[in-house]
Amino acid sequence: MPHLLDEKLFSIALPDSFEIHRDGERLQCVSREPVGVLSLTPEEVENADELPNLSRMLAGFLTRSGHPVATDELLRVSSVPDAHGFSWQYTEDSKYHRLWLFGNKFCWLLVTFICPQDGVNEFHERLQELVKTIRLKDGNPD
Repeated sequence: MPHLLDEKLFSIALPDSFEIHRDGERLQCVSREPVGVLSLTPEEVENADELPNLSRMLAGFLTRSGHPVATDELLRVSSVPDAHGFSWQYTEDSKYHRLWLFGNKFCWLLVTFICPQDGVNEFHERLQELVKTIRLKDGNPD
């Protein structure tokens, strides 16, 4: 049964099997069986008139991480209401990596997931459902 994690800038419904660890604003959600780690890193938008281009932001992050990708290759994700989103996936050192970047005029959220390559099938459907439960705050979070 999922439980709702309601944070200052976002909320997400996580299965009870995930253990939550906080590292500053970033949350690490660890699944022991099957093994996988979901990281959620939010940031408040300081000036909505100067919003970053999310696709360029994610492409830049991937490039700095050694996985260059063109912005037009990113998958557009529309499963989070009232937010723009992009995604990318790759495999490195027998580990599957999936990244999403969602944003609106109040905040953005980087979501990363890593698991052993042989565990991807166990997580595929679960990840799709998890992402659908993400909600970004749609106003001042005070």
